[in-house]
Amino acid sequence: MTPFLRIEHLSKSFGGLKAVNDVSLDLMPGSINAIIGPNGAGKTTLFNLISGFIPSDSGQIVFEGEDITKLKPFEISRLGIKRTLQIKSIFPSMTAYENIWMSANAHLQNLHPFKRWTTYADVRRKVEEVIEYFALQKLADVPAGTLSYGDVALLEIGMAVAADPRVILLDEPVCGMSPSETEQVVSRILALAKHFHIVIIEHDMEVVFRMADQITVMAFGAVLATGTPAEIAANQKVKDVYFGTEEDLA
Repeated sequence: MTPFLRIEHLSKSFGGLKAVNDVSLDLMPGSINAIIGPNGAGKTTLFNLISGFIPSDSGQIVFEGEDITKLKPFEISRLGIKRTLQIKSIFPSMTAYENIWMSANAHLQNLHPFKRWTTYADVRRKVEEVIEYFALQKLADVPAGTLSYGDVALLEIGMAVAADPRVILLDEPVCGMSPSETEQVVSRILALAKHFHIVIIEHDMEVVFRMADQITVMAFGAVLATGTPAEIAANQKVKDVYFGTEEDLA
């Protein structure tokens, strides 16, 4: 099986800090790939490199056979790599409907200065599909800034879906949520994985081990281990990073 995303010897430093250190990783289709690790392990920096937010110092990123290492963020987005942010990125004064509309229309690139936004039938159909899929009908006309944290997370994922992604990078999608909100978002991510490549960064280990087919553990900017949830759970090096060695606990 060919990976949909191949990362080869990727590195990024900020001054003397090696945030991503010679990372090589194959992300396989038909699975949810999770990237975990302690704070400062380099996870979000890796997402920033994949999505073009920051340039790499060395290495290569190949998406479905195309080298995207030096592409700009909008070029990578047009190829179908979409992401959500750890700090939710929405337009708080706009309604949920308007937020999704902005994302869908930006992807379709058909904004006309003398045409009312409500007349774009193709965009409207896409927005209505996303709202129905995420069960956001009751919240469609509600300002996004007043939504609960769980609903904001669903809205942001919906905005990514409205842009016709091939890959969705989710940065801590359930951070700070109640158990019921977490369940709602996890269920939706599992459903999305049937249609899109999903890569998640998440600190909630229960969520990770429930959803992921492959887990990559990072520490100090490097890949510590990659494997199935069972393999990662049994890996002593991973246990040492998360729980410390016996000497550390003494």
